[in-house]
Amino acid sequence: MSFFVSVFLKSSSFSEAYANEKHDGKDSPENIRYEWEDEFKVVGDIVLKEVLRNQEFVLAGEMGEDETFSFTISDMMQFQFEGDGEISSLVFSERSVDEYVVDLEKNKLTVYLNDIEDVENPVSGVYIAAADFPKALKG
Repeated sequence: MSFFVSVFLKSSSFSEAYANEKHDGKDSPENIRYEWEDEFKVVGDIVLKEVLRNQEFVLAGEMGEDETFSFTISDMMQFQFEGDGEISSLVFSERSVDEYVVDLEKNKLTVYLNDIEDVENPVSGVYIAAADFPKALKG
């Protein structure tokens, strides 16, 4: 069974009072609730196994044809999914997560990020605060 994931970047300038007064509680072009959102599925016969806090995450990959990289990033929140003997993770910088909601009945995870600082999203399911993102990979 798949798990549906929604990630929202909250807008700190959003005014609930203004939305209620002028737009029946809805956001508007001049008062946006979320700056962006990502939606995707974690597919397969999986379950959300656990949520780990303040973990290290290794961001690894290739730059160019022959150059590999590996950076350890601290203070990450990991949502670990298990299925078919495999574990896969969604990871977020702790300081970027405002709140999250797990609905096991609907197999849904919703994560709300704050906009205190920019968030890098180098690959699907990985959200790293800009200050923690490896400088060697920027630009």
